[in-house]
Amino acid sequence: MSQEHQIRYWNSSSEQEHTNLVSSFFQRNPDLVSSFFCLYIPWGRQNGSQPQLKPSSFRPAYLAISSTPASFSLRQPSTDAVLLFEQSAELGLIPSSSTCNFIVESLGRNSKYGLVLQVYRKLATIGVVPFFLSYGAVIESLVHFQKPEYAISVLCLILKSGFSVNVYLVNLVLKGLCHKNKIDDAMGLFHQVSSYGLAPDEVTLNTLVSGLCKSSRYDEALALKGKMENLGCAPDLVTYRTLVISLYQNGKTGKGKEVLDDMMSKGLSPSLDIYNPLIHCLSKEGKFKEAMGILNSMMDNGILPDAVTYTGLINGHCLNGKAKKALDLLNLMIEKGQEPNSTTYMQLIISLCKEGLIIDCFKLLKTMMEKEKNPSMNFYNNLLKELCDKKKVDDALILYNILIEKNDLNPNVKTHNLLIQGLCKENRITEASKIHQNMISNGNNGNVITYNSLIDAYLRNGEIEKSMLLWKQILEVGLTPNSYTFSLIINGFCKLHMINIAKGIFILMRKHRHVPNVCDYNALMLALCKEGSVEQATMLFQEMGNENCERDVTSFNIIIDSLFKAGNMEDLRKLLIMMREKGVDPDAYTFSILINRYCKLGELEEAKGMLKKMVDFGFMPDKFVYDSLLKCLCEKGETDEIFELLREMAKKGIMLDSKLTSTILTCVCHASEDVDVMELLPNFSQESSEKGSISCNDLLAKLSTSVS
Repeated sequence: MSQEHQIRYWNSSSEQEHTNLVSSFFQRNPDLVSSFFCLYIPWGRQNGSQPQLKPSSFRPAYLAISSTPASFSLRQPSTDAVLLFEQSAELGLIPSSSTCNFIVESLGRNSKYGLVLQVYRKLATIGVVPFFLSYGAVIESLVHFQKPEYAISVLCLILKSGFSVNVYLVNLVLKGLCHKNKIDDAMGLFHQVSSYGLAPDEVTLNTLVSGLCKSSRYDEALALKGKMENLGCAPDLVTYRTLVISLYQNGKTGKGKEVLDDMMSKGLSPSLDIYNPLIHCLSKEGKFKEAMGILNSMMDNGILPDAVTYTGLINGHCLNGKAKKALDLLNLMIEKGQEPNSTTYMQLIISLCKEGLIIDCFKLLKTMMEKEKNPSMNFYNNLLKELCDKKKVDDALILYNILIEKNDLNPNVKTHNLLIQGLCKENRITEASKIHQNMISNGNNGNVITYNSLIDAYLRNGEIEKSMLLWKQILEVGLTPNSYTFSLIINGFCKLHMINIAKGIFILMRKHRHVPNVCDYNALMLALCKEGSVEQATMLFQEMGNENCERDVTSFNIIIDSLFKAGNMEDLRKLLIMMREKGVDPDAYTFSILINRYCKLGELEEAKGMLKKMVDFGFMPDKFVYDSLLKCLCEKGETDEIFELLREMAKKGIMLDSKLTSTILTCVCHASEDVDVMELLPNFSQESSEKGSISCNDLLAKLSTSVS
């Protein structure tokens, strides 16, 4: 048939006739399928359309294929190539085994890992056996997708197919397993392939050592290093670096030093990337002597410290409260021509502030600004916070004014809040209010934290009208009060004995869909108990349980004390049982309440029992507990126990204030006439007495007078 007749036939034939003809043609010429596949790929997409492999697609290529040698190479593999491959397989037009494997290998070389796995799955369905390089591409793809456990199965397939596994593929799988922290699987694979006679290399060693060190299995890492050396695989700089740094970072400096010495004995010289982490680790742990030893060793080997070296030393000194020494190191660093970065400056400035070296702190800040190493706003806020925490509010104001004078940075809401909080803590409310007014003048109303700080300060100062004006402003400027807003107002009014207003705020809090917390309940209960409304306080205590608000030891202490005062011993016993059942442990104040109240009720044995429990719980009785016990013993006429308790107090170094001294004198005055008071009375040390209280000598002089 001539070419003219062939073309006419193609143009006039039906789709089904084309399909039959094409299938028949390729069945008679199977080698041409691969040639056609290779020929079609370079055409790519036409007008952005998806490639479609159907009988009509063969029309323009038919004559060309007949005269095309099967020697085309596949260009850059792509999704198009895979799509055409899959469509050809669906039509029963299977490319040759070489072509199929070539596709997989090419996709692997170009890191098309998803397509590698897609084609590999198709090969299994059409019965094409993968070549060695195809298996390699599949392993690389599985490791890339963090499925190294499946890659192990592919290694087994390689062996079953009659191929030998090489060290490159094993290292690839080991790397994937270690990356997923499957160290046991990695070690198992290593031992298995070693038993097959596969010689591991440095990459194998470094991969496993790194994985073991990351899992804190240092002894195994060291043992593996020794085993590999026996197998003729010498550790390199990477191996030693991993081991040394890991050991030092985890506090195993002794073993780290041994490995470092071993490294140098083998003629391997550590570089800065080994020395610097060691110096940084030792400095961070406060082991400055060892760090300087490493530094001197480094310099003896002709390696000069760089900026990273000095920074590690400076950071370590800052973290260990040695900011002054860190400042000396920074100056030395600059002298040696190494300029610190902004982070080093900022860390040192904050550390100087924390240690109270405010003058040095501001000097260094000035130096930093002169060098145009502009600190961030976050740094300024951190420095402001440190100054306020140190009660250096005047210095904080100086820093604030520096910020205002700078054109490149504007104080933000957090800046103002920190300063307002610092001023409020110092009861400098007028200045804090002025800062807030400046904010408003600049179009910044602040946030709810701003208002909370000011409201709390005004309430603590008893300035109710100003606090309520701010409460009103919160709503006017469109802010929403948070739980803390309600809490501090409730607490403030409770302390001002304005309980009805506090109860009103408590109800309003719920209307705003804020759930009262244990502190809110405790504040109200304490205030109610103080005014004698024990019944209302008890109702609130019960409500806490109903509202799933977990009661703490303070909640129990408030009700325990109120029940004692009311003489309601039955409910008190029930409450103590509930406290135990709820798993709420008593604190020192709980025992102090119980001992004090039992003593006042004259129940000495109960009080002594509570004292023993208090000590068993690890709490030290204070002077108030001893004062209660002494008074009770005195009323009971227990002279021997009084002096025994006094000796115990002296032994524990209890400080004598005027109240406790008065109690002791009263007890002694009531002692029997036949008792030698001066012999029985212990000698309280001068150091144990509080400043301004009666001295021991004065106490003894008074006692001598009283018994003479």
